[in-house]
Amino acid sequence: IGHVARMARTIADAGGNVTYSKMIRLGQEHVSLMHVSIPPEKRGELVDKLHNNKDLKSLNIRASPLVRRRTGTYQNAVAGFKIHCVGEDRAGMLAAIAEAIASRNMSIEDVQTEIRRGEQNKRDFVVNAEVVTTSR
Repeated sequence: IGHVARMARTIADAGGNVTYSKMIRLGQEHVSLMHVSIPPEKRGELVDKLHNNKDLKSLNIRASPLVRRRTGTYQNAVAGFKIHCVGEDRAGMLAAIAEAIASRNMSIEDVQTEIRRGEQNKRDFVVNAEVVTTSR
């Protein structure tokens, strides 16, 4: 209890700002993904504080800087879309949706999936995706 509070406090005290986070418990594991905005000159100090905090040792924190993708081309997105899909849960749903998005020259920037109980207590597969395209 309190790991998120300790991580967030350590980040704030080092001059960082959590701009995006996603946290989830998967069985016995607690997984946190955080994007932290911090001045470059303070990055090393933050990483040291996260790794050397005895209260956070059990979390196995990994920190790395974001590096621009090296695709060889950098085209600006001209349109963005939010896609929400709900359907009967079955194998291959995410693959089919991702392939349909890619075939339309769109790139998935963020995707979240979950299983929930739908009508008549059936399992529904839910996809929320943010996609962009560079095509007009």
